[in-house]
Amino acid sequence: MKLKGQDLDATPQAKAVALDVLQRKRVRPNFGNAGEIDNMLGTAKSNYQSRQSRLPASSRAHDVTFEPQDFDPHYARSNQAASNLTELFKDMVGADTIIQKLRNLQETAERMKKRGIDYRSETPTTFVFSGPPGEHRTRPAFSRL
Repeated sequence: MKLKGQDLDATPQAKAVALDVLQRKRVRPNFGNAGEIDNMLGTAKSNYQSRQSRLPASSRAHDVTFEPQDFDPHYARSNQAASNLTELFKDMVGADTIIQKLRNLQETAERMKKRGIDYRSETPTTFVFSGPPGEHRTRPAFSRL
Protein backbone atom coordinates (compact mmCIF):
# COMPACT_ATOMS: atom_id res chain seq x y z
CA MET A 1 0.00 0.00 0.00
CA LYS A 2 2.82 2.38 0.85
CA LEU A 3 4.47 1.74 -2.51
CA LYS A 4 1.28 2.40 -4.45
CA GLY A 5 0.47 5.46 -2.33
CA GLN A 6 3.81 7.00 -3.33
CA ASP A 7 3.58 5.87 -6.98
CA LEU A 8 6.49 3.44 -6.50
CA ASP A 9 6.95 -0.19 -7.45
CA ALA A 10 9.25 -3.09 -6.59
CA THR A 11 10.16 -6.34 -8.26
CA PRO A 12 8.78 -9.50 -6.65
CA GLN A 13 12.27 -10.39 -5.40
CA ALA A 14 12.66 -6.88 -3.94
CA LYS A 15 9.36 -7.28 -2.08
CA ALA A 16 10.56 -10.61 -0.66
CA VAL A 17 13.80 -8.97 0.49
CA ALA A 18 11.81 -6.13 2.08
CA LEU A 19 9.70 -8.64 4.00
CA ASP A 20 12.86 -10.43 5.12
CA VAL A 21 14.31 -7.12 6.37
CA LEU A 22 11.12 -6.48 8.32
CA GLN A 23 11.27 -9.99 9.81
CA ARG A 24 14.81 -9.33 11.05
CA LYS A 25 13.81 -5.98 12.52
CA ARG A 26 10.73 -7.43 14.19
CA VAL A 27 12.82 -9.19 16.85
CA ARG A 28 14.43 -5.93 17.97
CA PRO A 29 13.11 -4.00 20.95
CA ASN A 30 10.98 -0.94 20.13
CA PHE A 31 9.92 -2.33 16.77
CA GLY A 32 7.18 -0.24 15.21
CA ASN A 33 5.74 -1.74 12.05
CA ALA A 34 4.52 1.45 10.34
CA GLY A 35 7.60 3.42 11.35
CA GLU A 36 9.91 0.66 10.15
CA ILE A 37 8.16 0.54 6.79
CA ASP A 38 8.59 4.30 6.38
CA ASN A 39 12.27 4.03 7.37
CA MET A 40 12.79 1.12 5.02
CA LEU A 41 11.19 2.99 2.10
CA GLY A 42 13.38 6.01 2.85
CA THR A 43 16.47 3.81 2.75
CA ALA A 44 15.28 2.12 -0.45
CA LYS A 45 14.72 5.51 -2.11
CA SER A 46 18.20 6.65 -1.17
CA ASN A 47 19.79 3.41 -2.38
CA TYR A 48 17.77 3.58 -5.60
CA GLN A 49 18.90 7.15 -6.28
CA SER A 50 22.53 6.20 -5.65
CA ARG A 51 22.20 3.23 -7.97
CA GLN A 52 20.57 5.34 -10.70
CA SER A 53 23.14 8.12 -10.39
CA ARG A 54 25.90 5.66 -11.31
CA LEU A 55 24.17 4.93 -14.64
CA PRO A 56 24.51 7.07 -17.76
CA ALA A 57 21.61 9.52 -18.09
CA SER A 58 20.26 7.67 -21.13
CA SER A 59 20.04 4.40 -19.17
CA ARG A 60 18.20 5.77 -16.12
CA ALA A 61 14.67 4.58 -15.49
CA HIS A 62 11.78 7.03 -15.57
CA ASP A 63 9.60 5.01 -13.21
CA VAL A 64 10.84 3.99 -9.77
CA THR A 65 11.00 0.21 -9.47
CA PHE A 66 13.00 -0.97 -6.50
CA GLU A 67 15.41 -3.88 -6.81
CA PRO A 68 16.45 -6.18 -3.91
CA GLN A 69 19.67 -4.24 -3.30
CA ASP A 70 17.64 -1.08 -2.68
CA PHE A 71 16.07 -2.62 0.42
CA ASP A 72 19.17 -4.53 1.56
CA PRO A 73 22.55 -3.99 -0.13
CA HIS A 74 23.69 -7.35 1.28
CA TYR A 75 20.54 -9.29 0.42
CA ALA A 76 22.55 -12.17 -1.07
CA ARG A 77 24.59 -12.71 2.10
CA SER A 78 23.35 -16.29 2.41
CA ASN A 79 25.16 -17.13 -0.83
CA GLN A 80 28.48 -16.55 0.95
CA ALA A 81 27.42 -18.09 4.27
CA ALA A 82 29.62 -21.19 3.96
CA SER A 83 32.78 -19.23 3.15
CA ASN A 84 31.97 -16.65 5.84
CA LEU A 85 31.67 -19.45 8.39
CA THR A 86 35.04 -20.89 7.43
CA GLU A 87 36.60 -17.42 7.57
CA LEU A 88 35.10 -16.78 11.02
CA PHE A 89 36.83 -19.82 12.53
CA LYS A 90 40.02 -19.82 10.44
CA ASP A 91 42.30 -19.01 13.41
CA MET A 92 40.66 -21.44 15.82
CA VAL A 93 42.39 -24.81 16.16
CA GLY A 94 40.14 -27.85 16.57
CA ALA A 95 36.93 -26.09 15.60
CA ASP A 96 36.00 -28.57 12.87
CA THR A 97 33.04 -30.00 14.82
CA ILE A 98 31.74 -26.51 15.58
CA ILE A 99 32.03 -25.50 11.93
CA GLN A 100 30.20 -28.66 10.85
CA LYS A 101 27.37 -28.13 13.36
CA LEU A 102 26.94 -24.52 12.28
CA ARG A 103 27.11 -25.48 8.61
CA ASN A 104 24.35 -28.05 9.22
CA LEU A 105 22.23 -25.33 10.85
CA GLN A 106 22.85 -23.04 7.87
CA GLU A 107 21.81 -25.73 5.41
CA THR A 108 18.69 -26.58 7.40
CA ALA A 109 17.71 -22.92 7.63
CA GLU A 110 18.25 -22.45 3.90
CA ARG A 111 16.06 -25.46 3.07
CA MET A 112 13.33 -24.19 5.39
CA LYS A 113 13.53 -20.71 3.84
CA LYS A 114 13.17 -22.16 0.32
CA ARG A 115 10.05 -24.04 1.45
CA GLY A 116 8.55 -20.91 2.99
CA ILE A 117 8.90 -22.17 6.57
CA ASP A 118 9.88 -19.70 9.28
CA TYR A 119 13.39 -20.91 10.03
CA ARG A 120 14.02 -18.22 12.67
CA SER A 121 11.78 -19.91 15.20
CA GLU A 122 13.55 -23.25 14.71
CA THR A 123 17.17 -22.10 14.52
CA PRO A 124 19.22 -21.30 17.62
CA THR A 125 21.00 -17.97 17.32
CA THR A 126 23.27 -17.88 20.37
CA PHE A 127 25.83 -20.49 21.35
CA VAL A 128 28.02 -21.28 24.33
CA PHE A 129 31.50 -22.57 23.53
CA SER A 130 32.89 -24.52 26.46
CA GLY A 131 35.97 -26.59 27.22
CA PRO A 132 39.64 -26.04 26.55
CA PRO A 133 40.80 -24.97 23.08
CA GLY A 134 40.86 -27.89 20.67
CA GLU A 135 38.09 -29.68 22.56
CA HIS A 136 35.30 -27.26 21.84
CA ARG A 137 31.80 -28.37 22.47
CA THR A 138 28.97 -26.21 21.34
CA ARG A 139 25.38 -26.19 22.41
CA PRO A 140 22.58 -23.72 21.78
CA ALA A 141 22.29 -21.35 24.70
CA PHE A 142 19.08 -19.76 23.52
CA SER A 143 16.55 -20.28 20.79
CA ARG A 144 13.47 -18.31 19.92
CA LEU A 145 10.14 -19.90 20.73
